[in-house]
Amino acid sequence: MIPIDIDLLSLERDNCIREIYIDNNYISISDLACALVKLETCFGKVQHKYIKGDLAQTFCSIVEEKEIENNLKTNEEILGMVVLDRSVDFISLMTTNYTIEGLLDDAIGINLGRIKIQENILKENLTKNPIESKKLIPYGLTTKNNPLYCSLRCMHYIDARNYINTIKSYYQKMADDCKDKNKKLSFDKLKDLTEELNYYMNSIKDNLIMNENIMNYIVQPIKDPNYLKYIEKEQLMLAGDLPNNLYNLYDEHLCEQRDLISLIKLMILESLTQNGVKDYQKLKREILNIYGYQNIFLFRDLENLGWLKEKEILKNLRKVLDISYSKINENLQLIKINSNPTVIEDCSYLMGGFCPLGLRLIETAIEGKWGKIIDTLKKIPGAVNYPTDESVFSNPNKDKNIIFVVFVGGVTYTEIEGIRFLNRKYEEEYNNKKRKKRIHLIILTTGILNSKKIFGNLGKDIHASLNMKNR
Repeated sequence: MIPIDIDLLSLERDNCIREIYIDNNYISISDLACALVKLETCFGKVQHKYIKGDLAQTFCSIVEEKEIENNLKTNEEILGMVVLDRSVDFISLMTTNYTIEGLLDDAIGINLGRIKIQENILKENLTKNPIESKKLIPYGLTTKNNPLYCSLRCMHYIDARNYINTIKSYYQKMADDCKDKNKKLSFDKLKDLTEELNYYMNSIKDNLIMNENIMNYIVQPIKDPNYLKYIEKEQLMLAGDLPNNLYNLYDEHLCEQRDLISLIKLMILESLTQNGVKDYQKLKREILNIYGYQNIFLFRDLENLGWLKEKEILKNLRKVLDISYSKINENLQLIKINSNPTVIEDCSYLMGGFCPLGLRLIETAIEGKWGKIIDTLKKIPGAVNYPTDESVFSNPNKDKNIIFVVFVGGVTYTEIEGIRFLNRKYEEEYNNKKRKKRIHLIILTTGILNSKKIFGNLGKDIHASLNMKNR
């Protein structure tokens, strides 16, 4: 695995959704299991396991086989791991990102902690003369290269903008105080202010401007007047409701020939949260007529994934009600509005009030509450397994405890920021003596996903491409 950051290890398999869930190729799962066993060889075996999903269970079985093959000692140093199959929560893959890192990955694409961005965008306002070069240049995003970005990346884009404005206002006020002759500052005070301003000008200012330029670039799509309509429908479906005039929005999208992927993501959300799309076949024909029949292969893959299907109103109604998304949403409190504007209380902050299902399952595992939500867990497709004594995570014995969070099938940057939020939350609880022992979450995954990576690997006619190569 590649260490993307101090808390993130990834195989970086961009096509893991297609590979695992369409082609039934489990090589990446086996490779992830081998990588975990290598970590166990260095740091000791994983003690306790929370497992949700059939492929998560398969992953753990492979790990056990590899442990036996490698004659791994029973020295147990790693407290445990939470293993989630991506199919447990496909919904979060289709939602709009609000965090800076999620928006940046969608707009530009993050590769091993770096991006490639046009020089004129990155260096705007750095010099008096405008920069016209559109050459793509690399820009680091890691803690070492860009500490300011590491403070911004986990923030909602509105809070990130306010954070940058606060820093700029702080130094502007400092400069004004130095120039104000009416303020009789002592020599020592003036010296301190001057030194801090020099530090800002030499070490912070350029980095601040470049991060602000990046942020202004990635939030441009949000200024589209159609964005609010889209978000409104998305939020209602995440809450488990079917929005009014949803099909009017579909019609507008088709008539104006807007971005096809945005339309399909909204259709997938409807299908996954409402047990299908009303008049799906009719809508599919209209899309193929407008956007081209080559998209038939995309629909083929989406249907094979179970992401798109016709809504069955009467058939198997009782079964549908038993596993309905709205019930799962209600039981796990996926929709949770932050009551205190000054303190972030819940992971739902990251997505405008919606907490990804995977994050809620991780949080409840750390709190030792899977036994209390077992009926809800059984409604979510896939195997369930957890320790008999659930206090192992909520009240561990050792002083420093590592918990691996394993995403089989990929993870999004929004979910990564959610894990980092939980890490900060648990560290604060330890410092405030609300938690007796310190714990730290480290993410292991087959790959980091975004819309471009997912849809870029779907809808390909393999046989046609082979024929073209043969010609």
